Amino acid sequence: MMAKHVTVGCKLPNGLVFEVEGLTVTLNGNRQEAGHVTGGYGLTQVDKVFFDAWLAIHAQQPYIKNGVVFAQSIQNSARSQAREQAGTVSELEPLSQENPLPGIARDDEAMRQKG
Repeated sequence: MMAKHVTVGCKLPNGLVFEVEGLTVTLNGNRQEAGHVTGGYGLTQVDKVFFDAWLAIHAQQPYIKNGVVFAQSIQNSARSQAREQAGTVSELEPLSQENPLPGIARDDEAMRQKG
């Protein structure tokens, strides 16, 4: 028996809105409630037929090819894949407060003055 739903992992902070033929599904992002986040991925149950139709259109998008968004037919497999891919970078991660970017130094004095 084929799965009627897939579990979609999304490493984008605010999730992603899928749209196919006027129907929309909003994926959980990794800034959602902890129960929906594994390995830095928000997890969402999506109808398999809908997901397959969406994927046929968007399969070449960088966020699919780079593993920022993926799907598994078994929820535990999705959780496992999310844990395995925890190091995947979406390039939308928060900046480190200690070392923001190469060539940019943290200004502790300005932060103290701002209070």
